[in-house]
Amino acid sequence: MKQQYILAFALIAGAVCINTQARQPNILFIMSDDHDANTIGCYNSFIKDHCPTPRLDQMAKDGALFKNCFAINSLCAPSRSTIITGQYSHEHGVYTLREHLNVADFPSLPKVLQQGGYQTCVYGKWHLHGNNLLGFDDYAVSLSQGSYFNPGYGAPEGKRSFKGYAVDVAADETIKFIDKRDPSRPFFAMCHFKAAHGPWQYAERHKDLFKGITLPEPPTLHDDYQNRFAEGVAKNRAKIHNPEDLAMSQSLWQQKGKKGKGGNPNGNKDYSHLSDPKEIRSAAYQDLAKDYLRCIAAVDENVGKLIDHLAKIGELENTVIIYTGDQGFFMGEHGFFDKRLGLDEAMRMPLIIQYPKEIKPGTVVDEVVNNVDFAESMIDYANLPIPEEMSGYSFRKLLQDDKASWKREATIYYFYSSSTPRHYGVRTKDYKLLHYVGKKASDVIGSDLFDLKKAPNEMVSVFDDPEYAEVRKQMEKKLVDEMKSIKLSSNQLPGGSAVKTGAPPPAEGERKKKKSEEKKR
Repeated sequence: MKQQYILAFALIAGAVCINTQARQPNILFIMSDDHDANTIGCYNSFIKDHCPTPRLDQMAKDGALFKNCFAINSLCAPSRSTIITGQYSHEHGVYTLREHLNVADFPSLPKVLQQGGYQTCVYGKWHLHGNNLLGFDDYAVSLSQGSYFNPGYGAPEGKRSFKGYAVDVAADETIKFIDKRDPSRPFFAMCHFKAAHGPWQYAERHKDLFKGITLPEPPTLHDDYQNRFAEGVAKNRAKIHNPEDLAMSQSLWQQKGKKGKGGNPNGNKDYSHLSDPKEIRSAAYQDLAKDYLRCIAAVDENVGKLIDHLAKIGELENTVIIYTGDQGFFMGEHGFFDKRLGLDEAMRMPLIIQYPKEIKPGTVVDEVVNNVDFAESMIDYANLPIPEEMSGYSFRKLLQDDKASWKREATIYYFYSSSTPRHYGVRTKDYKLLHYVGKKASDVIGSDLFDLKKAPNEMVSVFDDPEYAEVRKQMEKKLVDEMKSIKLSSNQLPGGSAVKTGAPPPAEGERKKKKSEEKKR
């Protein structure tokens, strides 16, 4: 980091701390893993009556519910990198699960808040490699998947071992940090849950949840993948049941473990009495959904535990509480599980924010936001200067019903990893355009265009429909405009020559820094 930046930030942050520290709220950022927004009751989905989420639902009633929050790259490490840097994948360099994130030369979210007077911590699943835990006063995290039970976490002193269920541990450690903090200064706490990432190992107390109950099926569970580009959506391998690719089918994993090995940690299921593919798919969905929702039950309980503790110590009114997931997830929708595809269930991040001092109860936000906006929004709530290197927008004013000032009309989406065709596109409130590419970014092999007003389930592409010719033209222009606004070149798209997946991290000091005028778009 340049000395000029350090000096300027120190002077500004020092002045801010002197004059506004009493007004700086605490910030509690709670994030789960692979949380399908459809499995939170307040999102009013097909399964809303069976969602074990009373505390998240109450949080939405007490605060704000975002209906159109999207990940720009629906995969754990890229999304988490975006959240703490306020940058896109082509800027921070994490495209898949293989790249490292280094922030030594970059003003990341925790560094900015720590330098601005906040006491900082993170506990739970981090899932990032590289030099990126800078800015935390304390941490205990898993750098990869970690364990659901009795987790061992990396910490400043080396390793900490815990007893119990990982979701409970993350919340309990967060509470301990809050209790031992200096009460005269604000805190920034990140509580990251392992749930609901597969394999879906639930707490013992939830083993009988949904026992004897048949859960509603997603309307798209038996998607036949017609009416869309044939080599696009249909080629996603992570299906609930696919007789032609059993190794990647949840029906096999439920019976014998991941890819048919190691056994199901919740007990092997048996579908040998079934022969019809639809029946097998339905049975596997029931087992997946119940295990998944049992994990979500623990998430919801611990969200409630954290909120109740803040109320107990008198800090609830002065704390911005944010709940989200690192991206979405297919819990049977379109016959899929996992998240590696640009359909809404994977792109959409649940986002609920509660802050009694500013946010009116029952606020609903329909505007498009994405995870690039998270860092700037939290820094804005802290009344600190936003680094020019960040590429998003603060949605603080949007939560004060100032919709006129909101600049984002669309969000880019791009996917670089495996198990699905590489693709990219753009989403607005009403439409989505996706391009699928071959070996090179310039090799567009097919496209889909979805009218999200008429067909929100994305079952029919209208890309070749003459009635949508003008819409297609407008969306192509929107994609080009969005790429220009975020300085995304064609060779940085999936398959592009400038994309270095799996490469070693860039040398310190080589991170491209954006100029302030580039943010005015």
